[in-house]
Amino acid sequence: PAQAPVTPIYQFTIVSLSDTLNALRKQLYYELRDLDLRVLAVRISRNESDQLASTVVTLHCPPDLRNLLSAIALRLGQSPDVRRVHWESESGASIAVLPA
Repeated sequence: PAQAPVTPIYQFTIVSLSDTLNALRKQLYYELRDLDLRVLAVRISRNESDQLASTVVTLHCPPDLRNLLSAIALRLGQSPDVRRVHWESESGASIAVLPA
């Protein structure tokens, strides 16, 4: 029997001001859900002495939706509270990093 193609796994990272991370994370979650992309894991990091926090969302994304993931990264990267947005494949190949 033919095996179903394996959907690539990506990590989507947002680094922003701690105060706004939850709102950004929710926005990302809703956008991913609307695209029917399955989130596998979410990791949040906060540095006590720093005002920045990050969230790393691990998800399945078929190749035909990768450009939509880039569009989400661009949109989130335009927020003044966001310091960095990037997503990469499981193999570590960086796909998009903002700001450049």
